[in-house]
Amino acid sequence: MELRLLTTDLERRTFLQRLDQARARHGGVYREVCRGQIDNRARLACSLLYGLFEHEADGDDAMIAGLAIHDLKTFTQSCPEPDITHLPPGAVIECGDHWSLSLGAGMRVWHGAAVQVVRLQARAVLAYLAVGPAEPNHFGFYAAMGFSKTGAPVEYPYVEALDGHKPLVQPMVLQGERFQNLVAGVSRMKVEVLDNYRIVRFSSSLRLRPCAADLTRRNADLARRPGTAIDGAMQLGAVSAT
Repeated sequence: MELRLLTTDLERRTFLQRLDQARARHGGVYREVCRGQIDNRARLACSLLYGLFEHEADGDDAMIAGLAIHDLKTFTQSCPEPDITHLPPGAVIECGDHWSLSLGAGMRVWHGAAVQVVRLQARAVLAYLAVGPAEPNHFGFYAAMGFSKTGAPVEYPYVEALDGHKPLVQPMVLQGERFQNLVAGVSRMKVEVLDNYRIVRFSSSLRLRPCAADLTRRNADLARRPGTAIDGAMQLGAVSAT
């Protein structure tokens, strides 16, 4: 399985088509906003688009998941909130358009994206998660990765429903000590990097070991188990699947 940087027009169009399919599966039908300063096409043109493929020989039509990233120097953050001006714009990576058409593929995308985030020498990661009864709930997954909610939900300006209303999103940030946990975890990942990071290839045994919401309680529980090592942080590593 591998994550590829999408560079051709066909690959990038396929990414967007799959993104629309993933949204439609969850009952969300949106159109991009391209008016004045709010131009989704400009945002995507400034983003690095990555697609996940199950096999090395797969063509673009076999893309099963994807993610877009950009630093805030290349393109501004999607919403005014949160205020992260304490960090240089080039050191903050925004992740967006995270989609999956296969069970578990969204997690695999994050494995590869984490490698890219560390390669780009970021110091924080920003994400906006859709909120609402009709939207998939990914808060648990992102919280396990170390992201924290920052402020109240806000309107996302770059897409809109067919009736014109903007979806609400919750700003999430990964920074500080939890971001350093990500860096340490990536250093332990057993992945194959090809063509100057255009391809990140990893085995199907790679899985995520999420951090606990309450590390103090978790460590206390672990300490009571004979022969168990205490590991008080999120881990990304090559671990046998269970």
